[in-house]
Amino acid sequence: MTTPNPTSTAVLRITRTFPASRDRVFEAFTRPELLRQWWGPAGFSLPQAELELRVGGGYRFAMQPPQGDVIYLRGVFKEIERPSRLAYTWVWEAMPAVETLVTIEFHEAEGDTEVVLTQEPFKMADDVARHDQGWRGGFDKLERILRRKTDGKA
Repeated sequence: MTTPNPTSTAVLRITRTFPASRDRVFEAFTRPELLRQWWGPAGFSLPQAELELRVGGGYRFAMQPPQGDVIYLRGVFKEIERPSRLAYTWVWEAMPAVETLVTIEFHEAEGDTEVVLTQEPFKMADDVARHDQGWRGGFDKLERILRRKTDGKA
């Protein structure tokens, strides 16, 4: 078991390139019907995604693990610069005292989109590892969806 370190400021940073335009990738991060298709680690689903896409607006997601009860995530949008940047708070409703900030940058990359995701601060390294696994699992699903549409299969 990891002991919390109150001075820890661990940061999660992931860079991933997706086979789609910045507009399309930005939409995948901001439209509930698209989020429900890819959000969450492998095996998870997103049966509920509500968001008010404006600075100061909120969001609430219901994530369903393969086994167990639905878990809820919520936050508030801090920055929205379509199609280049999003920033929002991240709070698990079961742990309301633990809040992180997610910042996502969308960069053009020769017809594709490079996404740079930063989530911080984490108080425990285990939390960074869990969120890293979750984001990467979701990004794998998103890439498959975007690749199918790019290949004309969807």
